[in-house]
Parts: sequence; C-alpha cells; structure tokens
Amino acid sequence: MKNFCLIIFTVLLIAGCGTPTTCERTEILMGTVVTLKAEGLNAQAAVDESFARIAELEENIRVDVKKIEDAAGSGAFVKISPDVYQILETAQIYSELTDGAFDVTIGAAVELWGIGTDKARVPSEAELAAVKNFVGREHLHLRSDEAYLDKRGVKLNFGGVGKGYGVDVARKVFARHGVTSGLIDFGTSTIYAVGKKRIGIKKPDAPSELAAVVELENAALSTSGDYEKFLIVDNRRYPHIINPKTCAPVAGGLSSVSVVVEGSVENCATIADILSTAMFVVGKEQAETFIDAIELPAKIIFAENP
Repeated sequence: MKNFCLIIFTVLLIAGCGTPTTCERTEILMGTVVTLKAEGLNAQAAVDESFARIAELEENIRVDVKKIEDAAGSGAFVKISPDVYQILETAQIYSELTDGAFDVTIGAAVELWGIGTDKARVPSEAELAAVKNFVGREHLHLRSDEAYLDKRGVKLNFGGVGKGYGVDVARKVFARHGVTSGLIDFGTSTIYAVGKKRIGIKKPDAPSELAAVVELENAALSTSGDYEKFLIVDNRRYPHIINPKTCAPVAGGLSSVSVVVEGSVENCATIADILSTAMFVVGKEQAETFIDAIELPAKIIFAENP
C-alpha cells in the first residue's frame, strides 16, 4: 500500500555480484521490488541470507494470517511465527500511541473499497456503517506466541507494516555479517541506509523536482502517498489509504508523508512504515504533535497537494 515511485536514489547501484566485496540483487517479494546492496567481506552471504529470510517472512505472513482469520470468533488462540507475532505486537503498540490512526485490523474496510484492484468501488453508507463493526485493535488479542481475533469477519492487513518489518529482517542479517555500507530497498516505499546515503524525495505534482533531499546514516525512511493508487468516481478522488476510524479513504491536503527513524531504534523500519501511514491519516498538524509525543529519534517530511 505504498507508493513505489516516490523516492529516487542519488547513489549508483552496481548490477550483479561482480566482486567479492560488493553484491547487489533484486527480486519480487512481498508484493514489491526488493533490491539489496551490500559491501563488505561477507556481502554476498548477507544478501543471500536476507532474501531467504524475506521469503520465509512472506510465507509466515500468508500462513499465519489465514490461520488467525479462520479461527476468528471461535474462542481459540492460534500459534504463530515469531515474525508475525512481532509485527502484530508492534502494530498494537503504535495503534495505541497514534490513537488508532494505524490499525492492523483494517482489512475488512480495505477489501470493501478495493482501491488498487479491479474491484474498486464506492460502498454504500450502510456498508460503511456495517464494516466499522469489524475494524478495531480491541478485536486482536495476543499472548505469548499466539493470536486471536474475537469476531468472525475481522481481517488483518499488513500493508502499512509488513514491508517495514521485511527491511528490519534484512537489516539485522546485514549487521550479523558485518556489512557497513549498503541499501535495503523495498520498492522505494521503505528503505534502510547502511552507512551514509543521500536520498531525494520527488515532488508528487512535479516528478522532475525534489520535495526534499534527506541524508540518511544508518536510518530507515518510509513514505506513504495518495496519488499512485486511487479511485475516481463522479469527479471525486479517493486515495487508497483508509482511515481506520471512518473506514473510508483519507481526505486531506497531503500528497505524501515520509518518516525517518534512526537505526538505534529497535525495529526502526517497521516503526517508520507504521508512522508514515498513521501520519498521513491524521494530517500535518496532528502528525507533528504525535511525532513529538512519541519521543523517538525521528523526523517527518510532508508533501502537500497543490
């Protein structure tokens, strides 16, 4: 659910694994183009292991989400992988910190609108009222290595958290292999810079211009935008990002929100992914208040609609 064309990189990527100390590879995983570049004595091992872990994560999400949703309303907790448990636990923490602006239980509302699919449509007021009964973090319960949804029909959506967690998975593999320079890029919507890199963020209304240039050093950056995936009906434009409280697309003046979180924060890319979505939902004024209140080594960059 991220915009894949927001960010351009000011670094030149080297194709293939041509030397013993530099390796770059690209694969399609988790619904996006994943590019990993590592430099160091164990660069290839770091890239290979990272892709294996990302593929494992993708499968864990697929299997565990189905198990959780199939058991919804039954009274039975289901055992899930450590990866999925960590994603859900972090999602719940930041759902509370953002007063519900991010909610991993948004799945039923996302499916109702279908924006970005061939089933996109504007639902009726009655449908919107009904779907609100199936969205809310209070329906998700976690204990030890288990999860439970307390109402049949509640659905999980990892669109604003899964890719960030995938970046963190690769980041930790890179660290174990001693990689000190590189890039972890999930479709340019969520990235992590190992070492120092300059990242340009495009203006949504003028792709040849930059809204900002960010210097990242061992930090994650995630961007959420409203202008690549949207629905237009009766001259009204509906972006794909859904407000969990209204269960309708966000209505506001922002075109994109980028959040940078320093690498000293555990699961920094996961948090950046969540916060870029949540801050897009709440809008510029409230976003700045939330970021200050959360007290993270983080910063936020806005691009407003013209």
